[in-house]
Amino acid sequence: MTVYRVGIIGCGRIASLLEQESRRGNPNTHAGCYDYCDRTQIVAAADANPQRREAFGKRWGVTSLYIDWQDMIQNEDLDIISVCTYPIPHRDMVIAAASSGAKAIFCEKAMATTLREADEMVDVCRQNKVVLSINHTRRWDWQCRQVKDILQQERIGTLRAITLHFSAGLANNGTHYFDLLRFFAGDVRWAVGHLVDPDSLDPSGSGYFHFENDVQCLVNGSSGAGAQFLYELIGNKGRITIANTRPCQFQLWVDGKMADFPSIPANQQVNTIGMGRCVIPLSVEELIEALDHNRDTISTGEDGRAALEMVLALHESERQGNVRVDFPMQSRDLQVLVRPDNFISTAVPQNI
Repeated sequence: MTVYRVGIIGCGRIASLLEQESRRGNPNTHAGCYDYCDRTQIVAAADANPQRREAFGKRWGVTSLYIDWQDMIQNEDLDIISVCTYPIPHRDMVIAAASSGAKAIFCEKAMATTLREADEMVDVCRQNKVVLSINHTRRWDWQCRQVKDILQQERIGTLRAITLHFSAGLANNGTHYFDLLRFFAGDVRWAVGHLVDPDSLDPSGSGYFHFENDVQCLVNGSSGAGAQFLYELIGNKGRITIANTRPCQFQLWVDGKMADFPSIPANQQVNTIGMGRCVIPLSVEELIEALDHNRDTISTGEDGRAALEMVLALHESERQGNVRVDFPMQSRDLQVLVRPDNFISTAVPQNI
């Protein structure tokens, strides 16, 4: 049984430090989930911040710690590389990792800041036969997969419309919610958007997506209506709602009556979103299966690019005066989540 060697770029919150937040339950980070999985071993990590590097090494028993991620990639024989930084350097990190001999890359969202960058990342991974998986976590959630199954079985009839309320910036957390829209409804044909505070780092906003199958989707990301996220999927025979309460609520109505939503099996409860837990362990397990069987994961680079395009379409619509933006977008260089090139996260460990 192969044990895959893992290197992690960035030792911040999603890489390791969220393990400090006990309310979330563990494991809930890349490092925590690689440590949890008996098929992966963390052998190296890189971070420019000495406090984070030292804390990471102590927490996970890793001695090969680097200031420069490029040195780590060049010096270590890595099978899997996790990219856990903010999006600006993702393109360079993924291209270097894919060219290094690594077999898989697990990249945080948003996968890039422009569509051109995303295309380059996808292309180099395809050329080098490297599995590129984007951490749009809800694709691995058992209950979200049940929603997709219910839709495919047409238990609520033909899906006609979706409404989505959420409270977050469009590109940072909104990319999760948009990816789930596409997971349920397929590819987008066109969009219209309006941004709130368009000059901010990650504006909130609202809009409309029209999918290729004529599903219509209204999005309120301006205030979220008091919801972290709230979906309503409407078919011609019923509807499904998903509310991010604790625990997360999934409700099903068929022919005007509430029906039983499938119960979470015991082996899925620990790592299911909304239970105070995280499903990254499931994504790591699927990444291992993808390597074992030479296939993609359920969240590919192409999927990450498509979610980014949905975000950028709302920005492009605002930029052109709130007009309709057809897919595929023509502008491949419109950029989101722009930070200074030398930006380094200030997240630090609570104790060293």
